[in-house]
Amino acid sequence: MTNKRFKNFAFDAATIGLVLVYLFPIIWLYSASLKPTTDIVGAPFDLLPRSVTLSNFTRMWNAVGFQDALRNSLVVALATAVVVTSIALLAAFSLSRFRYRLQGVFATTILAMQMLPGIVMVVPLIVILRRMNLTDNILGLMITYLLLGLPVAVWMLKGYMDEIPPALDEAAMIDGATDWQVLTRIIIPLMAPATVAVAAFTFMLAWGEYLFALSLMTSTESKTLPLALQAALGRYTIDWGMLTAGGVLISIPPTILFIYFQRYLLGGLTSGSVKG
Repeated sequence: MTNKRFKNFAFDAATIGLVLVYLFPIIWLYSASLKPTTDIVGAPFDLLPRSVTLSNFTRMWNAVGFQDALRNSLVVALATAVVVTSIALLAAFSLSRFRYRLQGVFATTILAMQMLPGIVMVVPLIVILRRMNLTDNILGLMITYLLLGLPVAVWMLKGYMDEIPPALDEAAMIDGATDWQVLTRIIIPLMAPATVAVAAFTFMLAWGEYLFALSLMTSTESKTLPLALQAALGRYTIDWGMLTAGGVLISIPPTILFIYFQRYLLGGLTSGSVKG
């Protein structure tokens, strides 16, 4: 019994330690955003601000291009999440429920695209989008994030969809349902947790992505939020107050998404849908 208690204590202690390790940078970021820059530099590890100020947020909000960047990030992230999730649902339904000649080639191609590092795609995408006059254009950035997010989204949804018993499809078709009705009235409602997970994943991918945005977006009016943080970087100095405030502003939407949708992510996919 003593040995078991010790193991439980060790496990709990390790868990708490890991949680604190993960939470410390977040707590520090929020704390630093409320400090004057001099306090951040002078006492960087003080988690409790000596004096609280909102000037960092005011200066970041009023920085040149920040509000345009916020609008651009919202448009790009929301549009990418909707388009990727919609296409991925159709592709996953095709891979999970149908058998056709090139299905294996299609599935292998999607899997291979996941294995490519993003850095490998930068130059080819820049060349292609430049010829299409889509560099420094929000539409070009959406297409880029579509290519990045779609392979992962398809495989995530296919994995969930494979867990839904085909007996549900067959029962619906016996009653006269078409493939489209099976997808929209049976599969998608049961896939709510998976769909939310994929949409949230895609939103966060587009919301915080930096490399492709830096490579494709050059004008102040077309930049996204990660690029707008450059307003805090001077030639010889860094405005840590503005930088941390910008980091907090960028982190708010993903945090709200996780808190609001976590009940869907934890829900069962097919619990109680088939008896026997």
